[in-house]
Amino acid sequence: MLPAAKSCTKQKEGKCLRILMDGSDADVFRNLNDYLPLDGVTTNPSILAKGKGTAEEQVLQIANLLDKQQTLHVQVVSTKYEQMVEEAKRIIEAVSRNVFIKIPVSPDGLKAVRSLRGESINTTVTGVYTTMQAVMAAKAGAAYVAPYINRIDLTHSDSEIVINQIVQAYQTYGFSTKVLAASFKNTRQVIGVMEAGVEEVTLSTDILKNLIHHKETEMSIEAFTEDFTSRFENRNEMFLK
Repeated sequence: MLPAAKSCTKQKEGKCLRILMDGSDADVFRNLNDYLPLDGVTTNPSILAKGKGTAEEQVLQIANLLDKQQTLHVQVVSTKYEQMVEEAKRIIEAVSRNVFIKIPVSPDGLKAVRSLRGESINTTVTGVYTTMQAVMAAKAGAAYVAPYINRIDLTHSDSEIVINQIVQAYQTYGFSTKVLAASFKNTRQVIGVMEAGVEEVTLSTDILKNLIHHKETEMSIEAFTEDFTSRFENRNEMFLK
């Protein structure tokens, strides 16, 4: 087994960068986790609806692949307070891992967050589009808020402004809630939230693969190999016995 992902090499003001996979395919996660230092997985009802097997099977398959440092964020499907709380408890009981319950930012959702906090159940408030939604989620006791970066931009708002406002508000008022930025379309948006000081991002499998991809890098690797093999009798390794 490979060592756990390292969030940062040197802590600065207690901050570390964590990168999660937004998906539910256990095989895809296993393959990506072989070379990308991933810190966990996020899912939602739409992702699970597109996956193979039942929703419960997908969640448990992912959970069984995670190490002690990796986190799992699972969203309730219920929309009413009482049902949200009960569903959250069932998820916690079934998964028995470092799991955070995702709950949409709504009147019933925030009520559920407050109730679950009283029972020491960690929550991630999701579907966040505005600064004040993030502030109220923090006041309700959410461990994380998940602002939707690209979807904010699609509403003709500026996601970079919203993210900076959220980060600044949390710092100003001393909220312990962390920002888990979600819904990215490209790596430029990822870099934008990193510049704002966001500590955690969850990315689609396509964006995760593109984090280290660049055609010039591939061309350089090919050139290195070609130069070496042409000079050293078609060898493509050193110190062979």
